[in-house]
Formats: sequence, structure tokens, C-alpha cells
Amino acid sequence: MSTGILSGTKVLVGESTLKSFLREKGFGEEKGARQEVSLIEALFLLENEKMKVNDGKKDLDFEDLLKKGNKIEKEFYSKYAVYKDLRDRGLLVRTGLKFGADFRVYERGSDVGSGHSNQLVHVIPEEYKCSFPELARAIRLSQNVNKHMIYAIVDGEGDITYYQIDRVKL
Repeated sequence: MSTGILSGTKVLVGESTLKSFLREKGFGEEKGARQEVSLIEALFLLENEKMKVNDGKKDLDFEDLLKKGNKIEKEFYSKYAVYKDLRDRGLLVRTGLKFGADFRVYERGSDVGSGHSNQLVHVIPEEYKCSFPELARAIRLSQNVNKHMIYAIVDGEGDITYYQIDRVKL
């Protein structure tokens, strides 16, 4: 099994067979001669035994990488749980950062580079509170880029409930 090297908030992959697999399956971004995957993607790949992750000193296990993610990103485990659930459902999941969401999601069976995502997913804890203007901004942004806004609520037991929020014109 090939190994990626942890570098800050990314895992760098230079080995060609693994790079090809990652590109084909929609993981990470191509940066020159290497593929860069996020910590969430790396955790998913590690858990599914598709790659190893090394921090320069040792190979990290699932718990090690999870701890690193939790130190770097708020609600990291909840975001991972949603990412894993979406990937396990056969969906292509990419970062949604440029749209102000956690993830953008493509139709089942979509290939990388073909077509556009149709959903934005924002991960929130069960106790999250927001104002109507904040909710309206998120919905307007998603509709302006022709996507559905989905809130993934992760409860204390780790269960995920998805809510699609739309604006209705009467």
C-alpha cells in the first residue's frame, strides 16, 4: 500500500499508481508532480485501507490522524462523518469552501471534471443556532450558483440528518 506524507493540513502523494487512483476517484487536487488530499480525504482513504499516511517519523493510524484533524479544524470529526456517509453512498464529494459550505456534492456516477455539482452541504452540530438572514444568505448563494443547500446535522450520537433548504416564490 502506498504512502502519503502529512504536510500541515494536506497529505502529499507522489507515487504514480496511487496518484492515478486518487485522480480517477475524485480525491484531492493535482499540484505539479503530486496529488494533494485534505485531511478528511486522507482519513477516509486510511480507514478504507487505500493508502497509508506518514508524518515524517512514523505511519499514522486512524486515531492519530483524527487527533491531528481535530486540532486543526473545528467540528472535524462531524465533517468527516458526513464526508464518509456521502462517499459511502457512492457520491463524489469535493470541498465547498469557495461556496461557503463544507462540501459540494455531485450526482452518483459523476466523473471528476465532467459536469457541475448540484448540492452544497454544510455540516452543523445539533445545538447550532442561526438567524433567518444567515439562512437566507446561504440559500441565495446556493441558488445563485444553481445548487441545492443541504444542512447535515450531526447529533451527539453521531447520527446524521440531512435537510434541504430552498426558497419558495409565491
